[in-house]
Amino acid sequence: MNYLWSLILVLCAFPASATSIEPKSLDQMVAASDHIVVATIRAVDMVNARGVPVLSPDARTGPGESNQMRLQLEISEVLSPRDGAVPVAVTVPLWKMWHYRLGTMQNELVGARGIFLLVGPQHAPVYPIDFQRSLEERQAILALIRK
Repeated sequence: MNYLWSLILVLCAFPASATSIEPKSLDQMVAASDHIVVATIRAVDMVNARGVPVLSPDARTGPGESNQMRLQLEISEVLSPRDGAVPVAVTVPLWKMWHYRLGTMQNELVGARGIFLLVGPQHAPVYPIDFQRSLEERQAILALIRK
């Protein structure tokens, strides 16, 4: 019995290996954004490490996977174009370390509208979390842009 308790104590001493990201404030993300746009997610797709489309709804991303999930955005309004013109449609690559399933993301996200905080010519998320904001935050975001 002592052996069992010793094993449990040793196992509890190891830190969890889950992926976590420290949140950033909205003003930090707005300040770091090159493009702030209002858009609708028209499609969610996935490519493998060679850029070949992955079509299986059960395909996954996350640690140990080489797939990358992408959001296909249709932009309806540009709130802040700090880094040149923004096309009407952009592909936003998501962080590869999130545990996503293609079919689930397609079912949950297609058709959703929001404000997207993006950086660079690849229109990547400004930060892996919270880069898609609610339309209700529009006035707060505009105030931060003017700041």
